[in-house]
Amino acid sequence: MTDTSLTESRSILELSPSERAEQGIDTAAVQEALIEVIRYGEGEQKVFEGRTFPRLELDYLDVGRENNHPVEFRNCSFENEISVEHADVMVPLVFENCEIGALEIEDAHFEYDVEVVDSTITGPVQAEESRFDRDCEFSDTVFEAETRLEEITCGEDTSFAGATFGDVVSFRGGRFSGQSNAMDDNTSFAETTFADEAVFEQVRLRASTFDGATFEGPARFREIRVDGDVRFTDTSFEALANFAEARFTEDATFAGAHFAAEARFQGAVFEGGARSLEDDVSFENATFAGLAQFGEAEFRYSNFEAATFQGEAVFEETWFMADADFVDATFDGQADFDEARFVEDADFSETTFRGKAVFRGAEFQGHANQLEDNATFDSATFADDANFSGTEFTSANFMRVEFAGTIDFDDATFEDRIDMLVLAIDDNPYVNLTDATIKGGTLSQPKDGWVRYDLTRASIGDITLQSADESGGGQRLLDYFRFCNTVFSEFDGNEFDFSTHTDYLDRNDWVLHEFDDTTERTYAVEMTPEVIETTYLNAKNSASAAGDMKAAGEFRVKRQQYARKKHLAIAADGAADLGSRFKNGVRAAENAFLGITCGHGMRIFRIFAVFAVVPFFFAFFYTFGGPAFETAPSHQLDSLSQLATPSGFGEFYTMVSFSYITFLTIGYGNIGASGWASRILVAAEVYLSVILGGLVLYALIKRSEM
Repeated sequence: MTDTSLTESRSILELSPSERAEQGIDTAAVQEALIEVIRYGEGEQKVFEGRTFPRLELDYLDVGRENNHPVEFRNCSFENEISVEHADVMVPLVFENCEIGALEIEDAHFEYDVEVVDSTITGPVQAEESRFDRDCEFSDTVFEAETRLEEITCGEDTSFAGATFGDVVSFRGGRFSGQSNAMDDNTSFAETTFADEAVFEQVRLRASTFDGATFEGPARFREIRVDGDVRFTDTSFEALANFAEARFTEDATFAGAHFAAEARFQGAVFEGGARSLEDDVSFENATFAGLAQFGEAEFRYSNFEAATFQGEAVFEETWFMADADFVDATFDGQADFDEARFVEDADFSETTFRGKAVFRGAEFQGHANQLEDNATFDSATFADDANFSGTEFTSANFMRVEFAGTIDFDDATFEDRIDMLVLAIDDNPYVNLTDATIKGGTLSQPKDGWVRYDLTRASIGDITLQSADESGGGQRLLDYFRFCNTVFSEFDGNEFDFSTHTDYLDRNDWVLHEFDDTTERTYAVEMTPEVIETTYLNAKNSASAAGDMKAAGEFRVKRQQYARKKHLAIAADGAADLGSRFKNGVRAAENAFLGITCGHGMRIFRIFAVFAVVPFFFAFFYTFGGPAFETAPSHQLDSLSQLATPSGFGEFYTMVSFSYITFLTIGYGNIGASGWASRILVAAEVYLSVILGGLVLYALIKRSEM
């Protein structure tokens, strides 16, 4: 190629469209001249400023084989498309502040930098399966029509920072493999505007930034993989944001991002490395105006501090493999953490749940690496129902928590401890701990607005029940805890300590099962005599295991009282078979006898009194019973009025003496039973003496155990 030829080609390109038309230079000639300069020109010959070209076609060419001087277009216009299909471009290309009719780059190979900056592409962009070995920059460029950059490969840094996509744009299947270690150098979409649908599905990125970008249409990042740090700081998603099954192998931040519609992260994996960010993934101060779907996602260190969820938030079956931080977050809709797994610490301090909070079947496994408790809800607010049914905690902090609605810990497990102080939002607050398992901790009542705790069928260990009210609140403390079939001794060495409530129990006749609740509720177990008996049996066993024999004895008495009621109920049940009714009637009678005579071994002074008084009543039969109760040589009296006479009183005294001698089995022989009934009666006295004497010993033994 001669210099003369290049000069002629260059002169053609310097002409305006009208000048070319006047000189009869057609489009083909312009195209041929442009290709000649690009291929053979050097230095400034390849720089074009303020020129207008009909089109540029480099299809199937090896551009730059002759030399690799950069080709630069500044402030130029291409009336039609630039086409680089199946070409190998071995020179840098620069389009600065240009207007391009369309761009067709299919299966092309660019071995040097490509820059299209501050330009406008008015027509469609097609660049499927093209490869860019060096930097690729489209900063501040406007794409007015549909743009398809699918399955492109970018070997080094790529930037669309400040670009505007006015129509659908798709990077589906693209590979952005920049090698820079700085997190925002490899691929940048910072401050980019996507006015319509943006598709990044199955894209592979390294370190990338979308800071300040705006997605006005659906943003589709499904199955994207990012092998470096990625930022979406202050990014705005005005329509669906779909990151389902995305994988982030390093740090990711969505801090300050705004999701105006559904945010879908279902099945996404945030592996993280916490190298550039404090957390592996951060949604700090992010706003979710629609459904936030994180179901079945997997996080390492995650930060949702001060995030706002205005719609439903779904974390169902989500795995948090490291610390999870939701401090000061707000959930306006339902927060669904069904069967979520928190492998390390979870912090919901000062979090506000305005909708229903569902943690059903969740697991807080933590090891208290940074927090005092594995799961902390300190100062959180639950303005609606809270469901922790079947949830498993290692240790949990619910101190200064504000609750309203139904608070359900049914079948929850606290392997180590729970510390709870509920501050009521509405009247008659109620915490359901039915079937819960609590090894230790504290359940505290506030100074005002006491809370009712339902411990039906719960298994509790060394937990402390306490009140912030120092002016006698402890006197009624147990009234606010429903003990019904409650197990107090499941944890060996961690039994419930009744001794701290001895004063209260003494004042209330050791009544444990009464519950101060005026609200009509449906409980898991009705307070029947049989259930109450079991409750006191459990309490007795626990107190005995803890060495509190006084409490054990008192609970034994209460148990027997309700066992008697149970037997009487069966005996009176017409539907029961006759044998069962008779057997339970006998048991009720035995129980009543033990209760009346010695208080089931706990009332030693009562049995002494019975032992002392019973013979006195037998004397009345011997004195006034008639011939059948006659004794010899004494004589009976005809009426009570004879007791007023000396002889009558003397006769009565003799019969009292005879009754006591008989009762004590002394038998001096000076007086004997002569009537048939008196013979039976003296035998009964002796038999009763043996029984009551045994009860005295029984009561003395029980007394010594206390």
